[in-house]
Amino acid sequence: MPVSPRERTAITEQTTPGFRHDLDRLSPDDRARVLETLRRSYGLLRDNPRSFFAKAQRPLPIHLKGGLSSSLYSLRVGRDIRLIMAVDDDPVFGQTLVTLFRVVRHGEVDRSYRSIAHLLYRNRIERNGRAL
Repeated sequence: MPVSPRERTAITEQTTPGFRHDLDRLSPDDRARVLETLRRSYGLLRDNPRSFFAKAQRPLPIHLKGGLSSSLYSLRVGRDIRLIMAVDDDPVFGQTLVTLFRVVRHGEVDRSYRSIAHLLYRNRIERNGRAL
């Protein structure tokens, strides 16, 4: 469901050293694809969040204590590149905060996703049942 212009929130992007390093190592064409994917994804996130979250994936289940949800996602960039990012709403400041963690090849996404989840959530990951 599209959002009216008055209800749009600002997208605030943060990048990590790992993301910047990964981006610098890409070919110019792959780097351009990553930046174009981010541009289109931010437009979707701003104008049609439901569509954005239909495209974003969670490669592995993350069960947090207290029934909380993880904000960690993977976003596809072409056939073989994935972005690992967190998407958090900040209603106090009327913004959506996107933190870009890594740019990885498809075969590396599970390992990278798991590693970032452990860094972010440390002892908040539920160990009972099917968790990381």
